[in-house]
Amino acid sequence: MKEKMKKILENGTGALILLFILEIVLIMFVTPNLYDDEWYIEQITNEINPETNEIIEHTVKDFVIDRYNTWTSRTIIEFILCMTLKTSKYLWIFIEALMVTLVGYSISKIFTKDSKRKNTLMLVSMILIYPYTIMYQAGWAATTLNYMWPLAMCLLALIPIKKIWCGEKVRIWEYPIYTLALIFAGNQEQTSAILVCSYLIFTIIMIAKNKKIHPYMIIQAIISIISIIFILTCPGNYVRQTEEAYRFIDFEMLTFLDKFILGFTSTFREIIAHKNLVYTLLTSLLAIFVFANYKEKIYRIVSLIPVVSIFVFGHFSSIFFEVFPNLEIFYDLLTAKDVILTVANCNKLYYTFPIIFAFMNFICIGMSILLLSKKYKDNIAILIYLAGLASRIVIAFSPTVFISQTRTMIFLDFAMIIIS
Repeated sequence: MKEKMKKILENGTGALILLFILEIVLIMFVTPNLYDDEWYIEQITNEINPETNEIIEHTVKDFVIDRYNTWTSRTIIEFILCMTLKTSKYLWIFIEALMVTLVGYSISKIFTKDSKRKNTLMLVSMILIYPYTIMYQAGWAATTLNYMWPLAMCLLALIPIKKIWCGEKVRIWEYPIYTLALIFAGNQEQTSAILVCSYLIFTIIMIAKNKKIHPYMIIQAIISIISIIFILTCPGNYVRQTEEAYRFIDFEMLTFLDKFILGFTSTFREIIAHKNLVYTLLTSLLAIFVFANYKEKIYRIVSLIPVVSIFVFGHFSSIFFEVFPNLEIFYDLLTAKDVILTVANCNKLYYTFPIIFAFMNFICIGMSILLLSKKYKDNIAILIYLAGLASRIVIAFSPTVFISQTRTMIFLDFAMIIIS
């Protein structure tokens, strides 16, 4: 027993068990019955007809089919959401804690090589930095099932890529687990895009490198493509796009370039306005790394720009705004819930500064990440960063870009945690 306990502590399992217990404690007294949760509960609860006193039955199956035709392609997610809410809040508490732990397990499995215990403890600490209150924005159950659970399943579905790449054996019983994880994660638009890109990129690289490919990579790639086709062909998504247009009246007038730029500015807005701790963690570590390993001034300046930005306009903004009042005017423009550069103001150079500033910060982070490895082809961190950033930028192609708030940042946030 002593030897087994020692092994559990050394391989990082102990840290994951601690994470599971902490998550249980954090959400034990949460009841998912507000906002969207309340609405979902109403939709699947039977009611009595006041005229005939007959019971009107609302089945989960009928609800999900109706939602597919009128609102969303997230049929698998919504089916599980309804069944969970219908069963018990304690089922949601248990699975949610399990999913957060699964996030830690999958990240550790994919990205940790040596010193499992130390790295997993550090990883658990970083996961706990993520502001968990974000998960109540649309209702605890609705938000976690649409964001945290797809994240956990997405990371689990990426483990086979690591195993096949490193020549590790994938056990027979693991295949259905990874496939089911991919199917669930593929039902959410952001994770579906991440999975399609990940499997296609690594399938091509493996074919180019080894002149052959593991059949399971092909199977997973095909399923991920089918998932995104299912999303793109869902009639409910087009209905929702039209009905959500009132949230952003000028959305249909924006060009592709407008939406692309909006993706960067709205993402940077969320980071600055909410003083993103994960962003602060990554940019601080990158600056420390660059200063410790490079003497070139240009490299050091580049690494400092993002971390100085978050401190000046985020954590210590009140101090800097008192000393430099004009910075607050720029901050207001930087964090505006709107398209910053328009036809009406495009002749004024001032309105281009927030766009330049946002792009500069994201580019500087990318350049600093490239310095993590001497060989660019070995720099997996830049792929993780680009995938995370793209997952948030794509939200700008929906009229809910501002109303969806910070929950859509979760994939970028955890990409930054992985790099950290």
